[in-house]
This record gives sequence, structure tokens and C-alpha cells, in this order.
Amino acid sequence: MISERLLVSSKYLNGFHCLADCGTDHGYLPIYAVEKGLVKHAYASDNKKYPLENARRNVEQSYLEEQITLVLADGLPYLNPEIDIVSILGLGGRSIATIIKEANTTYLKRLVLSPNSEAMFLRSFLQDNQWQIIAEEFLKDKGKFYPIIIVEKGKMSLTETELEFGPYILQNRPIAFLEYLSRFIQTLEAAVLNIQNEEEREKLTQRITTLKEVLE
Repeated sequence: MISERLLVSSKYLNGFHCLADCGTDHGYLPIYAVEKGLVKHAYASDNKKYPLENARRNVEQSYLEEQITLVLADGLPYLNPEIDIVSILGLGGRSIATIIKEANTTYLKRLVLSPNSEAMFLRSFLQDNQWQIIAEEFLKDKGKFYPIIIVEKGKMSLTETELEFGPYILQNRPIAFLEYLSRFIQTLEAAVLNIQNEEEREKLTQRITTLKEVLE
């Protein structure tokens, strides 16, 4: 059974022709996407040999060698006109931005992204590079919180708060997001008590107030 994060991400692959899953690890997402008929073909790539060998075994055990191509690559240098959707899950937002920046995205119609850090940096990069967020999810999987950002080519103009947390996440206010934000506020409130510098304390207090306004 694939993880909750992969399952939620897979919803946004449906109807596309060929997936490139960058940083595929065990290859679970492309295998699931092909088995369920969400895409017709997939590329499973990783920049490390060991995860790719795990993916290879899983692909072979699923008898999908004809439909899933395994690639040892750093980033997405193998993109071609067949590939119309890319998923990059579980990397830092800065790393995801670098991969997208260095790729030839001419033929891509959609990106499914799940940064495990620096989501604000990633959203800012997307905004500056003609990518528009069309949907977002926020979930808790095995005790960790994950945003999932779905983008297609287009323009957007986000506020600072939307850049940090995501426009659709703020709009839909999923339960996992409210839990995440509550915990984040609690962590900052504990930190305030240990700050001696008055200016720094005031700055953090203002930050907490702003976050509480998001939570309300």
C-alpha cells in the first residue's frame, strides 16, 4: 500500500500521458499510476543507484518493465515530448526549484510538487517563472506534515502569507494544516520566553500575532 502522500498526489496525475517521477525512491508512485491507468507510461528517476535498484525490483515484480522506464539522473535532463507531467516529492523547496529551473519544461502541462522544507521559496520561484498554482493539499502522513502543490503554466500574484502557506491551503483550511499551525505557534511562544533581546522578542511576538490571525 502506498503512503497517504503518494495516494493524494496520484489524484492529480489522472488523464495525462506520461509521468516523470523525479527522486522516485522505491518507484511506488509511477507503479501505482500505471497500474491504475492514471498514465500510460512513466519514467522513474533517481540520482542514487541504490534507490533505483529498489525501484527496478518493484517494477519487475509488478511486470511493468514495458511501461516504466528507469533512469539514473540528477534532476530532469531526460525530459522529452512524450512526458507531459512531472512529480517531485519529498525534496526541499530550493532543490525542487533548481530541478525545475534546469529542466526543459517546454512540453510539460503540469507539475505535482511536495516540498519537505522551504515551501515559501518554492512558491516564490514558481510565481517568478510563469507557473500558476491550480490546487493544493496539506496532509499529515506518519506524523509528518506535507504540502502538495499542483501547478500549470500561467501567472499568479500571491501575498506574503499565501507564499508562505499556500493560497488554496489558506482558503480550504484542512484539519492537518490547522494542527500544524497550532503546533508552530506553540513552538514560537515557548521560544519567546527565552529571548533576552527586547527587539528580537517584539519581532517574534508580532510574528505569533500574525500567525494567530491566520488560524482564526
